[in-house]
Amino acid sequence: MLTRNLTLAALALFNALTAGAQQSRDIAPYLMADRAAEIALARTAAPRNVSDSATVLVMTRTGFVEAVKGTNGFTCAVVRSFSGSVDDPNFLNTRVRAPHCFNPLAVRSIVPALVKGAEWFLAGATPSELTTRTDRGYASHEFQVPAAGAMAYMLSKKQVLSDTGPHWMPHLMFYYDKAMPASAWGAAGMTAPIIDGSAGDAHAPVLTLLIPVRQWSDGTPALAPAKH
Repeated sequence: MLTRNLTLAALALFNALTAGAQQSRDIAPYLMADRAAEIALARTAAPRNVSDSATVLVMTRTGFVEAVKGTNGFTCAVVRSFSGSVDDPNFLNTRVRAPHCFNPLAVRSIVPALVKGAEWFLAGATPSELTTRTDRGYASHEFQVPAAGAMAYMLSKKQVLSDTGPHWMPHLMFYYDKAMPASAWGAAGMTAPIIDGSAGDAHAPVLTLLIPVRQWSDGTPALAPAKH
């Protein structure tokens, strides 16, 4: 009986400490108080002919929820820093706001893991727990490998991706099974025509290729015209 009581006491202490750790994480800075502003920001990820008819997700204290039901199969959302690599220096950067607009193939095969990861983080999961749960999700097929053709727009002039290069450049993201090497496309570093967005992330379950483009979602040029 004494052993059982000690075990129960230890479990109670562990649960209390875990709950305290979860409660100590201040998630308020990751949230946007104005839902309409978050919807508008999410839509800036893609051209209006795509985003105006897209479903829009917004972040709450417990995770993403559907704020607008779309009709074209695309889903737009403002992704936060904690949905990136746990090894990224910006992983906990509360200023990151990364509007994405996922095509229907990515909605089916990429967005579920994104939504679940946000839910875990906001509930208090540590980086190592996020990695373990994500790996388990792909191993159990709770999460799918990227569907052929899965991609997302990231063309928002208002995106904040880091403190040093907040707006970077408009780009398209293409998702592949991590078993496919980036070298198959000749992808390389941040100055290459095709960028290996998963480079340096040992935990990445998905190969993400970034292709910079010439204009923002509103049609304004992001690059100076070439001189002849």
